[in-house]
Amino acid sequence: MRLWHETDTWQHPQARERLDPLTPEAVERIAVIKHAAFGDLLLLRPFLVLLRRHFPNARITFSVISHYQRGIPEDLVDRIHVVPGSKERKGWLATYRAYRELGPQDLLFDLTASTRSFIISRLTPARFKIGYQYRSVHKWVYHMAIPRSAFRFEAETFLEQLHPFGIQYELPLEFAMPVVAEPAKPPTVVYFPTASTPAKSWPAGHFARLICMASERWPDHRHVILAGLADWEQAQAEEILNGTGTPGNVVLQPAGENDAALIKGARLLVANDTGIRHLGIAVGTPTVCIFFSAPPFRYWPRWGNHQIAFRADGEPPEPEAVVAAMDRALL
Repeated sequence: MRLWHETDTWQHPQARERLDPLTPEAVERIAVIKHAAFGDLLLLRPFLVLLRRHFPNARITFSVISHYQRGIPEDLVDRIHVVPGSKERKGWLATYRAYRELGPQDLLFDLTASTRSFIISRLTPARFKIGYQYRSVHKWVYHMAIPRSAFRFEAETFLEQLHPFGIQYELPLEFAMPVVAEPAKPPTVVYFPTASTPAKSWPAGHFARLICMASERWPDHRHVILAGLADWEQAQAEEILNGTGTPGNVVLQPAGENDAALIKGARLLVANDTGIRHLGIAVGTPTVCIFFSAPPFRYWPRWGNHQIAFRADGEPPEPEAVVAAMDRALL
């Protein structure tokens, strides 16, 4: 295989000669390291789809961390390698053994760029290793390291690790999610009003006002408030429902196993949680995401009908701005 190189990438002096003898068909073992939460695991799916397509004979091992296993793309890989998280308090010997269990590989992709993933990459024998540039650590770990984009949709930054192998991708990205849509009659708009913490959640009063406005603007739609799993999330969802005055086309539904089917069958998903929003993107449902603390750009696909609502000064956007984004998404 040819190794494609740009001026801002770093490569080991032996990088080309290590890769040259390989052909895509001859690659038998590939490791992908991604230690991340639900949303990022969803965004990794297009990378794995292309990896499988380009290296048809490879056995793909996916390395994850023990406390982040929801959303593992088991349908796209052959083996799951689980390493202990810091909360497990494993001894150094048990941790070392878990790291080494990844085993020898032909190709290794480190999409995490953490201290843990650097150590695993260093301990894993592989013909060719690629990762991101980070404080010169990459020179001791990989055969090639590329810059990591900070203001680009994250799924595409993952795919950039395939470019040195000459692998291209097309938009819209292919997620290949094995989800069957839940029939939605009447048309449905789903709202996920919470995030990982209350501080990251758009104010309940804003959400209540938004849903009031939307239920009047789209009276022929069912407006579903999807309550999160934590007690405080359920309480906030109920507060939002009560704040709407409970019009007949607004309902509250607890989160559960059928969330993906509900969102896939919906006409629109509105959320301020990027993990649930990534689920909407992955199943092909138009989305509106509300930002007021995290920068929106790495979570905003520039293809498809995905909109964002945010203010340049970082303050929470007003409900009117979100309704305008919903208008654009529902065109």
